[in-house]
Amino acid sequence: MPFSLFAQRGDVLLAYSVKGKVTVIYKNEEAAVKIGKVLKPGAVITTQKDASLIMLCNNGKPLSVTKEGNFPVNNWKDSCRSLAGSVTSNYFKYIWNQLYVYSPEHKEELRKKNDMAVSRGDPPPGPGAKKNPRFIFSKRMDTVCYDGQDFPLSWTGSYYPGKYFFALYNSKGDKVLFADSLRSSYIFIDSFKHLLEPGKSYRWNVTMKGVPASKKRVLLYIPAEQLNDYMISLFLPLDIPEDTASQFFRIAWMLEQKHYLAESYIWYQKAAASAPDVELFRDQLIRFRNEFSIK
Repeated sequence: MPFSLFAQRGDVLLAYSVKGKVTVIYKNEEAAVKIGKVLKPGAVITTQKDASLIMLCNNGKPLSVTKEGNFPVNNWKDSCRSLAGSVTSNYFKYIWNQLYVYSPEHKEELRKKNDMAVSRGDPPPGPGAKKNPRFIFSKRMDTVCYDGQDFPLSWTGSYYPGKYFFALYNSKGDKVLFADSLRSSYIFIDSFKHLLEPGKSYRWNVTMKGVPASKKRVLLYIPAEQLNDYMISLFLPLDIPEDTASQFFRIAWMLEQKHYLAESYIWYQKAAASAPDVELFRDQLIRFRNEFSIK
């Protein structure tokens, strides 16, 4: 999702993590600072005793306030400098953009843009238009890292009412180890987990009648110790303090990037439960469920 013109200026910060009581005064109006709050130049942040605030620049740089006091946002006008690319900075860039989308400022920009825009577009296809069946897969399905926790391998058969034919292959993709026909557009790994061995890779694909088979995708059975080592790295303290919900969401996002989908789902659920008032966390959990056919 592209940044808006307002966001591209880089003159605002976004609240990423909030502990304790933190407020902001802007144009003589005081409000509580919550995750996703836009902090504009001219605003003054107030942190109470034992409170802390982590803010994000739109380039992914985090800024922290860990002391009690009053802090003008202008104090950080020169602090948002370019960062070298890293998994953490890439995450913070992503989260800045996602949080900004939920802000009143972004919604106001969209309203103004829509007021000025001229509606254009192709007309929808007529009732007699031909709709050809085809496969649609999430990009994450190209490689799934299985750690022993059940998870659905899923797809969408667009404009297709029939059965799907699933096949699991050896690592070379030249020997069928398991096959099944399905009405649903997903199959749980538990259906054939007895055939899988830790440390080995497999291939799988799906066929629809009259439609070419999908390409063979990869299923990696990751040994438990490998996932444990990665989880330890995710829990290493950052240079900035995080509240519990923000930490859970960061862990979920990074696990998803590594294709640990079953484990990622657990942490998305924890993030949404820890901060039920944060729309982003709730909506990303819904997105995850829909994308991977989790009922």
